[in-house]
Amino acid sequence: MSETKSKTTRKVRRLVDVRITCDPPLWCRYGQHGTLAERLERLAKAYESWVKDFHDFIRDHRSQDPVLLNVERDIHDVCSACGCDWETDTEDDGPEYCVGCGAIVEKEQ
Repeated sequence: MSETKSKTTRKVRRLVDVRITCDPPLWCRYGQHGTLAERLERLAKAYESWVKDFHDFIRDHRSQDPVLLNVERDIHDVCSACGCDWETDTEDDGPEYCVGCGAIVEKEQ
């Protein structure tokens, strides 16, 4: 009878998404009086106005407003065997295993 080796896994970090975020200038957020609906409407109008101005800036490079553009990386811990989000469990004091594929988690050295 031949013994088969159990599949093993370990936690790895993987880049799963990349996006660009933009923080408009603070003046867009002023005017905090009124009901929530009124404040949100003013905020939406201020952002729409700023987006139009920002679009014009990109086109003609004349704006002096400080604008922060950031690249955000979305990194998740995943199973090296199946690629599922890292989630483990144990059974009756047994070895830890991946919930997604059942592979046994390698001991960290």
